[in-house]
Amino acid sequence: MKKNRTWAAAGLATALLLTAYGVGAQTHPEHEEAPNRPGFFRQLGKSLKDAGGQMIGVKPTGASGAQSASSDAIYTPVSGAGKLLGLFKSDNHQLAQQGRLDWPRVALTFQEWGASLPCWTIEARIWTNPSASTTETFRSCSNAALTEVDDLGDMAELNTAALWKGRDSLTGVRVPVGKPNTGASRSTGPNPPSQPFVVNVSRPGVSDRAVDVALRVAWVSGLIQTSDLHPGASGLLTPFKDSRMWIAGFKTEGNRDR
Repeated sequence: MKKNRTWAAAGLATALLLTAYGVGAQTHPEHEEAPNRPGFFRQLGKSLKDAGGQMIGVKPTGASGAQSASSDAIYTPVSGAGKLLGLFKSDNHQLAQQGRLDWPRVALTFQEWGASLPCWTIEARIWTNPSASTTETFRSCSNAALTEVDDLGDMAELNTAALWKGRDSLTGVRVPVGKPNTGASRSTGPNPPSQPFVVNVSRPGVSDRAVDVALRVAWVSGLIQTSDLHPGASGLLTPFKDSRMWIAGFKTEGNRDR
């Protein structure tokens, strides 16, 4: 009996040794190949960078910082002061996001417009205080790419998902309680309506096109920025509360759908 136990123990030890050798033989080539593959953290870092950009909707366009990703112009000046480009860029954007800044303000009046018209002509009345304003006229195309230069100097373009986030951010703006506003009526200022980008238009397509154009204007002026499209800690977009730009109205004679 004792001899049988000894043989059984020896057999078990041999089997374990062979199993360990087999596993080692199978895994050994992988260890030899590892130095030839990119490290996990390098791959993960790249994936996280790409995922972060995709989360907010940024995609590389392959163009340099000096090139446009689209042939449709987001801003073509026609006349006036030319102050709109980058108007809000120097502001404290965190305070702006919270609706805590008052000036400057911009009222947008559509001079040439239509659901079938891709590029609209817009007059912007820019208020620097309650009694001082200037105007400028420009064109903006509703399908123009929203781009920015990344840290590598490449031009990145917001994708469709990001554009919808931008639209939602604008249409969700409400003038904060206690701040002057004109309620449901619209004017060229100096005070905005209670819902700056929600227009009461029954004609199909016009309202959507108006918000698309307004989003381009908000982008080139710096009112809305990439940081506004990042989800917060909860995974949801932080409400955008800057009401310093609004749609003032449509010129009746500018209707191009007739």
